[in-house]
Amino acid sequence: MLGGELICCDSMQVYRGLDIGTAKPTPAERIRIAHHLLDIVNIDEIFSAGDFVRETERIIKELQSRNKVPILVGGTGLYLRSLLFGLSQIPEISPETKIQVNELKSGGGTRACWQRLKELDPSGAEKLHPNDSSRIMRTLEVILSTGKPLSSFQQIEVPSNQRYSFYGMVCDRPREELYERINNKTLEMLEQGWIDEVRSLLDDYPDHLKPLQSIGYREIILHLKGELTESELIPLIQQRTRQYAKRQLTWFRRESHLIWKHPDDKQRILEECRVCLEKIGQNLA
Repeated sequence: MLGGELICCDSMQVYRGLDIGTAKPTPAERIRIAHHLLDIVNIDEIFSAGDFVRETERIIKELQSRNKVPILVGGTGLYLRSLLFGLSQIPEISPETKIQVNELKSGGGTRACWQRLKELDPSGAEKLHPNDSSRIMRTLEVILSTGKPLSSFQQIEVPSNQRYSFYGMVCDRPREELYERINNKTLEMLEQGWIDEVRSLLDDYPDHLKPLQSIGYREIILHLKGELTESELIPLIQQRTRQYAKRQLTWFRRESHLIWKHPDDKQRILEECRVCLEKIGQNLA
């Protein structure tokens, strides 16, 4: 209705093979509307906020050249903020600090780095799986080098120099409704074959990779190892997803440039999108 194409703003949907557990659009949905930044890297490759910004800028230019409206969809707040306002300005890590962290890993493994991070930045360590080597080392390097947790740089107040004119909306559902949808969606994804999807991924990749430590995938791996029963698996995934949704909402409440709407209010949302596009001079298809 707006003459747009969709750009994935979800840090997990960029990975090939993570289909059911990330609720990727179906093949039919992708035929109906063009989607960008889905399935662009393997799960043993790194895809950062900087990669997202570079790829998205390229796609936006290409869409605008075809008079299409770029529509970003997804809940990775850091990706959206980085695109709109630039990447967080994290000071350069000294070579000495990198050597220190590498020596710690060589001597005690990733677990030793995680334990050290837990001493210095308990909140940051809690957000990372003890086997998530790259992120643990990066977070540890930052706090050792600057004395400040990585989150303090990522949560810096949003600057006023917005790089794009845009209309931004957060889907705002009552908490009870949101949690019920999360619980039901978890059951739906498991019925669609989520466990088999994980089993197939483990045939090709080690289980410690960062994408396989994301919500649901980590729990299913524990289930396949016999460490979680099915009766324990389902409520645990539901609980972790609800907790993540709560953190997402907390993040987006800090973003004053976004408005909050119940997503069922489609007509009003559509009209506000039209008004915004007219103001910024975007011709509608």
